[in-house]
Parts: sequence; C-alpha cells; structure tokens
Amino acid sequence: MKSSFRPTSVHDLGALSEFLARAFNTSPSAPFLNPDLMAWKYWDRRDDWSAPRSYVLEREGAIVAHAGIWPIKFGAGSDAVRGIQMIDWASSKEWPGAGLALVQKLGAMFDFIYSIGGSEMTQKVLPAFGFAALVQEWRGVRPLWPLRQALTHQTRDWKLLPRLLRNLAWAMPRAGNPKSGWSAVEISPRDISVELDRSQIFGSRPAAFFEYLLRCPTARFSLYGIVEGSGRTQSGAQMGHFAIGVVRGQARVAGIWLPEPTQESWAAAYMLAQQAALRLKGVYEIVAAGTDDSSRQGAEQADFRIVQGPPVYVLDKKKKLPVPPELQFQLCDDDAAFLDTGAVSYWS
Repeated sequence: MKSSFRPTSVHDLGALSEFLARAFNTSPSAPFLNPDLMAWKYWDRRDDWSAPRSYVLEREGAIVAHAGIWPIKFGAGSDAVRGIQMIDWASSKEWPGAGLALVQKLGAMFDFIYSIGGSEMTQKVLPAFGFAALVQEWRGVRPLWPLRQALTHQTRDWKLLPRLLRNLAWAMPRAGNPKSGWSAVEISPRDISVELDRSQIFGSRPAAFFEYLLRCPTARFSLYGIVEGSGRTQSGAQMGHFAIGVVRGQARVAGIWLPEPTQESWAAAYMLAQQAALRLKGVYEIVAAGTDDSSRQGAEQADFRIVQGPPVYVLDKKKKLPVPPELQFQLCDDDAAFLDTGAVSYWS
C-alpha cells in the first residue's frame, strides 16, 4: 500500500506519543513525551519559522515514521540556506525503509539536514543514508558546587569520593575575570541590540527564536546581554548575548553569540556564563558545546574541561551549506539544550 507523507497537528498528539513510545521502547510517561513539551516542540508558535515542525509517514492509516523539525538558517534574505536537525526521529520496525523514505522526503524540502549526537544506532545508520561528517563537536564541563553535585549525582559508587575531591580542586578557584569592562545582565529577547553580521557562522537566531526558547515547559531558560561600559545595567553597549537552560541541576550554555568571535571574547563570555549560572537556583554544574577552535580554546581558558563530542553529520546533496572555518553548532542547535532523560545526567 502506498504511504502518505504529511505534517502533524496537535490532534495527532495521542497517536504520535504512542508511536514514539513503541519506537523508542520506552514508557508513555517518558519526559520527552510530556504532552506540554511535545506541543511546544512541534506546534507552539515560532515567529522565526512558520513552516510545520513535525512530519509523519503513514501506511494503512498508521504512523510508520516520524521526524520533528529543529530548524536553522545560514545567511539572510533570498540567499539564506535552510536546514533542519531531525529530533525524535523514529521508524517502525514492521516497515523497513520507512525511516529512509522520510529522510528522502525531507531532503527534497530543505537545503540540508544535519545531525548532532543521537544514539549509537543513529550514528551508524547516517552514513548509509548519505550523511557525511562535517565538523567535530567539542563539549566542555565544569562543576560549580561539587558537594551539592555529589549528593545528587547519578553514579553513587566507590568513585563518588574521588570524584568529589577532583571536582573540588577543579572548581576552585573560580574562573578568572572576563574582558575589562564586560559584564552580563539578564535581558528579554526584545532587548537584544547588538547587530550580528555572522549568520554564516552561527546560523540565524533572531529575537523570535529566544521568545520561543524561553517558553520551553521543561527547561528553565534565561537570556543575558554581554554589556560593556556601564556596569550591570542594560544601558551599556552590548557586545553579544548568551542563553542558559537549567535541567536537573545542570546549567546548559545553549549558545553564545558574538559579533567578534575571537578566543578572548569566547573566554570572557564563558566566564560570564559561569558567573550567571552560579546565581541560578539549584545549579551544580555548567556545560557547553561548540565546533570550532576559537570557541574551544576560549572555553578552556575559562576553565572548562574539554572532551571530544560526536561528529556533526550533514546531508547536503544540494551543496548549499557554507562551511567557514568558524562554523558554529551549539547546544541550542538541536534538542541538547533542553533534553531531559528523566534522571540527573551530570557530565563531571
């Protein structure tokens, strides 16, 4: 029987939740199937992206494959290149080939598809689907309150005490001072004033994106302006901005956006992100991610411990994706900024 391909609507919530629970072999009460979160991911208003954000492939009236759409744009205007990361991508075991068929449908709709992380099986199957590794992600972590982190850590065995002692030494002293005259102040999306002519590096994340991000029902997001010249007020000149999400004791630097992304500026921004995280309630660790050398070196300078993350795979059959050396994928460029597994998942 011929399959049908269509966007979903909020009326599909029940059937989609049941399908994803079966496909991922998990409980219907899994955190990523929270009805409010699903509604936010797929159907909540996003003024920076008016197209649908969830598609299914159906056969005989039943869902056999699904992909949520996490969009990104590089460039501006008519020259913008539109891409997507597929989140909650799943296919039915009873219908071999449904997952590939869905990828082919989406590949025809967008300029490129990218994938960061995912399960071991996902990373194995992507090259067979035509994806190629584009850049390597780095991941950085630093404990902020090691004792409180130890009391809530997901691994409680003989390594707990050595880990605590290591993290105590690692967390002290606090990261150094940022660039002279720089500070961070919490702002609303409409307060973003710095012009970022860097849409070929960071991807386009306008104020509407942050308005959407701050409405996330499961992660507690905050947006900060990097200010120079007038202390901790919104009246100073903005030198960039960053967003932090909090999930189960972990502060996640969703992204940092800088008009001049030098190593010195990255280091200052990561120091400011740590200072902001220290003021957030219930936060015991801070993490970040990126994909270029200057951001990695800046994070190291700010006392993050760096480990190698997964490759960023890309399906770019139309050959439109720009690949400058500074190309930056961060936690907010997929669901890593808000993903909740249902348990604490510290990186340190």
